[in-house]
Amino acid sequence: MARRRGEPEKDDSKRYLETFSDLMSLLLVFFILLFAFGQADLERFKLLSSSLRAAFNGVSVFAGGLGFADGFDATGMNDAGANLVNLGSLPSRDQDYLKVQTILSQFAAENGLEGEIAINVGREGIYISLSSALLFPSGSPRLTEEGERTLQVISKLLNELPNDIRVEAHTDNTPSDNPLYPTNWELSAARAVTVVRYLEEVGNVAGERMAAVGMGEYHPLYPNDTPEHRRLNRRADILILYPPEEEPPIIDLRALFEQP
Repeated sequence: MARRRGEPEKDDSKRYLETFSDLMSLLLVFFILLFAFGQADLERFKLLSSSLRAAFNGVSVFAGGLGFADGFDATGMNDAGANLVNLGSLPSRDQDYLKVQTILSQFAAENGLEGEIAINVGREGIYISLSSALLFPSGSPRLTEEGERTLQVISKLLNELPNDIRVEAHTDNTPSDNPLYPTNWELSAARAVTVVRYLEEVGNVAGERMAAVGMGEYHPLYPNDTPEHRRLNRRADILILYPPEEEPPIIDLRALFEQP
């Protein structure tokens, strides 16, 4: 059909811009989705971080167990009524981690044990890692006085929680020189049992909740190549077990680019 007088002529060479515009829109949606997925974890981390800072200023150990001191309560309210942070909005594992981290960090600071106690969150739950130097004399499964005091504090924490517990004892790769424990298997197993028995018999932690595992030298944190690395590998981990967290949904990103 003939073009009318005054009608602009269509430029077929620029039709690709429509397809290009659609592709850019889809890419924008894709990156918005990626940002949204990552932002959820970021916000959770920010909330956890702010809660930890608030908790370190307000949480202490009472004779009855876990408690909040200096004007704080479990919701993060101070005496003035300002809502600093709502701990109740965190998942239960994060709330428990904050309590364990705060109380044991305070205990370590007050007793000069900052390098002997570490608390971390792993795939299976909360790890309370205690150095072997804190718990045991060299080559022995017998508890030190400082180790007993530390386990007393930990037992109070464990009795506040319903979770099962696994105690894992680790050595470095130095052969045992104790004839009663000819290999590191026997030594680590004996140390794990010692911790479990103390938690049950002295700390009143229910025995049916606990398991003792000797890991020997085969799960080091670091290569056994320096004295410091070997020291860090010699440890006992008290693991507070939690059910596996729900996996995030899998999204087929190809569907974003499918044309109707």
